[in-house]
This record gives sequence, C-alpha cells and structure tokens, in this order.
Amino acid sequence: MRYFASICATVMCLLLYACSDDFSCYRDMIIGTWVEQTFDGQVPETKLRGVHVFSRPSGPYSGRRSIRCLVEEADGNTKIDNFDLDFDISCKTITTTGTFKGRLISTSEEVMRFTDSVLRVKVIEGEEITYKKVSANNANAKTIQILWEMVGSSDPSIPPFQIRFETDGSYLFMFKNEEQEWEVKSDEAGKYFVFDAFLMTSFFDNPIFGAVDKNDVACWDLLFTQKEEELVMSWIAVVVENGQRKEKSFLFAPVVIPVEEP
Repeated sequence: MRYFASICATVMCLLLYACSDDFSCYRDMIIGTWVEQTFDGQVPETKLRGVHVFSRPSGPYSGRRSIRCLVEEADGNTKIDNFDLDFDISCKTITTTGTFKGRLISTSEEVMRFTDSVLRVKVIEGEEITYKKVSANNANAKTIQILWEMVGSSDPSIPPFQIRFETDGSYLFMFKNEEQEWEVKSDEAGKYFVFDAFLMTSFFDNPIFGAVDKNDVACWDLLFTQKEEELVMSWIAVVVENGQRKEKSFLFAPVVIPVEEP
C-alpha cells in the first residue's frame, strides 16, 4: 500500500510539474493579437475570420479574451462587433467563458501546437482551428493612411475607384461621376481596423465589395510590395458567391497629390 501510494504521489508530482511547465510557457505566449487562419485545414471565407486579443489584467493564468468579428443582426444586416470574454489556461487546455453573440458560452480548446507566431487548437467538439499571431492592433495603420487608387482587380468589370483611410478609423470611398471627376460616395461612412497583415472593414451598401446590405462587412489579407520605387497594396479575400468559393483581389497604388507652388 505504501509502495502504491508512493507511485501515485510521484505521478501526481510529475503531472503537476508538466502542467506547471505549460503554464509558464503558454500564459506569456498567448498574450497578444491573433487572427483565425484555417478551420480543419481549410481557409475560411475571409469575412468569417475573427480577431482574438488576449490580455491578462489579473492573475497569472486567466485573463480577458476580446473577439472582434462579424455579427448578423435580427434585421439581416451585419456589423463588426467586439465581445469581451474570460479565459483560463490549465495545462494544455484553454477555457473561454462569457456572453458571445447574445448567448452564454463555455468552450474548451486543446493546444495542438504553440509557437511564437502560430497557435493550433482542437475544440472539444473536434474542430481544429489555426491562429496567426500579429504584432499589434493597427500595426499598419500609418502605412495605409493615405489616398489609394484601385489599379487592378480580379473582376475587370469593376470601374476605377479611390479610397482614403483616415486617422480616426474611418475612410472615404470615391468614384468617378458622369463628368469623370472624383466624387465621394455619400452613404459611405465605414470603419476599418488593421491587424498587421489583416484588414477588417465595414461597408455601407457597396456592391463593389459585395456588401449588398447596410453594415455588411468585408475582410482582407493585406500585402505591401515595392514596385519600381513605389509602394503598392494588394487586398486578397476568399469569398463564396453562388455557392462557389473563389479568391477576390484588388491592387492599389498611392495617389500622388501635386504640391502647388507658392
């Protein structure tokens, strides 16, 4: 009996030690901003991906998990919303509780892989999700806050347009009128969020971006490249149209505004 008790005590100590190692590692690595990348190995429709911000205002293993994602309202419109939940880490399990999209939830995710930039978990129900860590909220805000003109698209029928991102998180959308002059779209008053290489925007009834209802949301992967001494910006999204998955993209070039001489 003493021998058995000794074995049990040794096993318990090893388990506690292993969990302690996971605690000390995961509790620091998880703090930050993460963007959903894949579900069960498949890249989801881009606008269905959420952004998760983990913070630790109190306690070494627990904290706040803020999820910014697309929400469909009762009237059929959609918007970007933010949900503040509680999370806790126990060994290799991340437990999240709180009110999400109007209902109480309690979910558990088993850590399958954890590095400085990649987190892959398995939800208890069986779905695997991969997250990519990004540097910080609005990481590329200064880069994007200029006037851009669309110079290429996966849909050649889309006419040229311009978009300007403001410092307050809003943007202006402009198109050419019958006189071929740039005109601000009057009902455009969207918001944008930049998470490193991920852009989340809200459009108001803008068919160019597939937003057919007020407050419809579009999300994009961002790519900045240098082309002949000029910085160009690409938007790439996975969308579902008529039941078919396809990639949608836009290419933008900065608009050079001439400086008037005194």
